[in-house]
Amino acid sequence: MTPIQISRPFFNLKDLLCEQLRDLHDAEKQYGSQLPEMVAKATSSHLKDKLSEISDRVLSTAEEVAHACRILEVSAEGVTCEAMKGLVREAKDTSSDWGDSATLDASLISNAQRIAHYEIAGFGTARAFARCLKLGEVAEILQHLLEQAFQDDKDLSYIANGGWFTPGINHEAADPAFKPTPTPGIGAPSTPSSRMDVPS
Repeated sequence: MTPIQISRPFFNLKDLLCEQLRDLHDAEKQYGSQLPEMVAKATSSHLKDKLSEISDRVLSTAEEVAHACRILEVSAEGVTCEAMKGLVREAKDTSSDWGDSATLDASLISNAQRIAHYEIAGFGTARAFARCLKLGEVAEILQHLLEQAFQDDKDLSYIANGGWFTPGINHEAADPAFKPTPTPGIGAPSTPSSRMDVPS
């Protein structure tokens, strides 16, 4: 007997882009729900400020992704990002049980950078699809979000590793006896005014 063939709707690159965007929209909403807890746990003033900055911006990021969905005439709702669910679950596990404040902060940075790397991969891939499909407005939105994710990762790395005159969180966590000396006017690098040359 010939098996019954079940026809499926044709799934093209534009459909894949739409699914990527819907996934990213849910990811940002999930991240937004976890960020206030991460901000509250941070003990470093630089880290607390950076996480607060991301928290203040994450809902607008979700809205920009939703706007891209509207351009494509697809609902941003209805998809659960399983990858972000796992990243958020790991972030929730970060607690004061780590012992010293520097190690707690190092763990928070690790979680935030993992999420930033997920955003970089997601926005970068979706931007590449949009460019191939000649969807200029969508590609421009994703370029902007990709640059933000790159800058967040760069700032978090600076807080973790420090600079020429400012030691980082990792140094303090590695040596419990280490006491950083605050340097007036030295903080995380500011966001450059020009567009970053972000690879696809």
